[in-house]
Formats: sequence, C-alpha cells, structure tokens
Amino acid sequence: MNDRTIAPTWPEAPADGWKPVLSADGIHLWLADLDRSPGSLAQLAATLTADERERAARFHFPAHRDRFIVGRGLLRALLGVYLSRPAMALRFACGPRGKPLLAGEDAGADLRFNLSHSGQRALYAIARREVGVDLECLNRVVRDASVAERVCTPREWAAFQALPAERFREAFFSCWTRKEAIAKALGGGLASGLRNLEVCFPDDQLPDGRVGLRDASGREWSVLNLPLDAGWRGALAAEGQDWRWQGWCWTQFPSCSLPFSS
Repeated sequence: MNDRTIAPTWPEAPADGWKPVLSADGIHLWLADLDRSPGSLAQLAATLTADERERAARFHFPAHRDRFIVGRGLLRALLGVYLSRPAMALRFACGPRGKPLLAGEDAGADLRFNLSHSGQRALYAIARREVGVDLECLNRVVRDASVAERVCTPREWAAFQALPAERFREAFFSCWTRKEAIAKALGGGLASGLRNLEVCFPDDQLPDGRVGLRDASGREWSVLNLPLDAGWRGALAAEGQDWRWQGWCWTQFPSCSLPFSS
C-alpha cells in the first residue's frame, strides 16, 4: 500500500544513505503503514525477540497479529538507526507507570520514544526528551457520549454539548488525542486523570498552536494537534515548550532495509 493522503504535507522518508540528526530540541515523527508484503513481514518478524513473537501469536485475528509484528519491527528498525545498533539487539522495559523504555545496553541512551497505532497506521516519535503521541482514525465510533464526559473537564464537556451533532466526533477526537498524547508523555495513560487536564481552553496558547501546560510538580509541557488528512486525528506532546518537530511518511518498505542506512 502506498497512500500518503493520511498526511499529504509530510514528505516521504528519505532515500537510502540519509542519517537522521536529532538535536536536543528536535522531535522526529514517522507515520507508517502497517500493512506490508509477506516478505517484509517475515523479515521484520526475524528482528523480534521470542517473547514478542509469542505475544504476536496470541492475537486471534491474523491482521492484528501481522500489524503487531510490523509495528514492533519498524520501531526496532527506527531506534536501531538512531542508536547505530542492530534492530534485533534492542531490549525494552516498562517504566514505573508503564511507559516503554530502552533497556539493556541502551538503558542509558539519551533517547526517548513513543508510538501509537490505529487501524493500519502507526505513528512513532523519537526525541531527546519525554514525548507522547496519539493517532486515531475517525472511523472509530464514540459509542456513548458519557465516554466524552468522563475524560473532559466540565468546561470542555459543556462546549461539546453545544456543538452540532455532525461536528461532535471530530472535535472530540481532537481533544482526546491531545489528552492521550500528554498522558503518554507523562507515562500515565488514560488512568492519569484526563478529566482534570484541560486542553481545549488553555491558559497558555502558544503562537504555533501548541497548548502549554504544567504538571503537578510544576514541570512545563506542551501539546499540539498534527496536520493529518480528513478522517484522522493525531497529537504530539513533549516536555518543555522549546521543541520543534519534523515528520515523514514511511509508506515504502519493499524489504527489511531502512529508508536510510547507518
């Protein structure tokens, strides 16, 4: 599949031979298609650990299994290039609140990452600071308005109730992805109190559309919605307000070779 309409303004992944340079204030985003050829799937599966392959085998539906394999394999491929390490040599662990971290020989690396997937797409963030991303396909149904009420502040919920029905879903997912991205950057997921996190009526609206926030300890964070095509919503959150992002579409993956080489 080769469909860039999910992010028509994002360039294609660079050609072989390009080496990513990630500055202290930079965040690299990679938007990938998880539906791959059988050959690519097998090559990516070969980079996984035995535990990861066992986890993949537990998926009931083959499509879900294959997307897990591709998603994990692409994460390994990306991190391997940034770390100049073989993809299959990487090890992962979970932080105190469940956030994935590099482990083993790479535990001390000055590199943070986060990922999100929805349907056949995945979004990866690579940074040198705490970072979180969320990606949602608007085909997903908000089954009950009470779901929105549970994650919105009273003021956000009142604003959503005032919207015409045809605008509710897009507005809700713009809000939801911001909250999820912030929660993932913090490392707490949905359980970290999204109803107390206001992102639709910020006190600190930055010039580029980012929303500035402070956590309970006083640390600064900021979050923005990403430019994606109709039918998708995504958001990026990171520690501080001095960062800038670059994004690429990773639609071509004819083999297990990376879009750039180390």
